[in-house]
Amino acid sequence: MGTLIGAAMLVLALMVVVDPYDSGKLGLLGIDGVDNRLTQITAASRARDPNFNAAILGNSTAQMIEPEALSRATSLRFVQLYTTGSAPREQLAVLDFFLRNHKQVGALVIAADPGWCVHARPKEEGAPFPYWLYDTSVVTYAVRLISWQAIEQAFQRLGIGLGWRQRMNPDGFVSYEDIWPPGQFKEANAPRDPVPAVSARAAFPEISALQDVVRKLQADVPIVIIVPPTFAATVPISGTDLALERGACDAALKAVIAGRARSNFISYRVDNALTRDRDNFVDFIHYRPKLARRIEQGIIASLRDGESAKIDF
Repeated sequence: MGTLIGAAMLVLALMVVVDPYDSGKLGLLGIDGVDNRLTQITAASRARDPNFNAAILGNSTAQMIEPEALSRATSLRFVQLYTTGSAPREQLAVLDFFLRNHKQVGALVIAADPGWCVHARPKEEGAPFPYWLYDTSVVTYAVRLISWQAIEQAFQRLGIGLGWRQRMNPDGFVSYEDIWPPGQFKEANAPRDPVPAVSARAAFPEISALQDVVRKLQADVPIVIIVPPTFAATVPISGTDLALERGACDAALKAVIAGRARSNFISYRVDNALTRDRDNFVDFIHYRPKLARRIEQGIIASLRDGESAKIDF
């Protein structure tokens, strides 16, 4: 028993010194960055990085927005904080962590997929999101460090510190075209549009939670909310209950940025020549670089001109 307790204490000491997830809550070695494709975990390292003052948030439908392109066109320094497969409440946890680590925020870009349009927060399914990594408690974080995953992360971080291993791209950009090369289209990942509400006054709790966060920000922090494009066949047909529901959600999202300078709401979920072309998509919801570049142009124009920006899509 004494040997086991001693070994556990040594492991915990290693975890404290290394800070395996680069959370900033622990760590004495000054190692920068992580090396892992598990975005729910690696986003913490980027979200606290003082080299960035602006952030892109969302799930994988935000992944192809290139932070360097936004940084080049503005006086800001963008980081990509997408988390694969995440729901809005998880994205809000990452956003809260980013805001706690940045007293001065240059701008926020939020990709709002249909998950933001629910009328009741769904039960969380699948692998649990690591809220313990993004909350304020050091104790809650430390408890999670006695695990094989944490040990593996610690040795990866030691490898980075010793120069044996490269850290991930600091701004977080990873193209999924590395996995799904051009010329492929999968009839998969249909957008999960919520069932239309019975009441026209039904609330959008995820959007309300975002609104609460935005109200606490300084008035001069620009926010651009985009609805990512989906393949044209999945766009709600005008006049249907689904389209009316989508319009109500869009109005709620637009209200979040109302009155904020250099802020905008843009829905790229439209039926046009670009979204009818399968070559512009990996599947029904993941778009390729051609559309990403158009979206970046719209974000840049919005950060410059706000709601009066001319958006070409």
